[in-house]
Amino acid sequence: MVGCLGSVAWVQISGPASHENAGCLKQFLMSRFEKGCRRIVIDLQECSGIDSTFIGVVYRVAATLSESEEGGTLEVINPGERNRRSICKLGLDHLIKLDRDGDEWQREEELVKQNLNQPLACASLDKKEQTQLVLDAHEALIAANEENRSRFCDVVEFLRQDIEAPRADN
Repeated sequence: MVGCLGSVAWVQISGPASHENAGCLKQFLMSRFEKGCRRIVIDLQECSGIDSTFIGVVYRVAATLSESEEGGTLEVINPGERNRRSICKLGLDHLIKLDRDGDEWQREEELVKQNLNQPLACASLDKKEQTQLVLDAHEALIAANEENRSRFCDVVEFLRQDIEAPRADN
């Protein structure tokens, strides 16, 4: 579910946060960024788990906010211990602000949730677009923390080869 409150874009994830929904998330967040939103909150209270592609997309958006002239922040609230550890293990907690209990947003949370009236909908990506999204996310993870290279170098190489491989339908 997504919504906006002033200049804050709010996303509430229910179920898994994975490569399957990372493209939609990226489209929504970048459209909000282009419309002037400089604070993004991602609520993971109902999230059953996150994968590396999702984390890479979130990191890429956080970096875009941080590098913009106006600045900006991306906050993950209510991540749960497992999701928090995943983000920290990849060394991304320096750019993605983590609020374990959503304490900083408690007053606004009810008002925002009233505005979470839209399920996130977007066109599905074709195979090449999906592969590119996953590749970009993993390259972002490596750029964010050199220790991630050993974790994801094989994935990145495989994805690059897949993108560059000639297609039978061309």
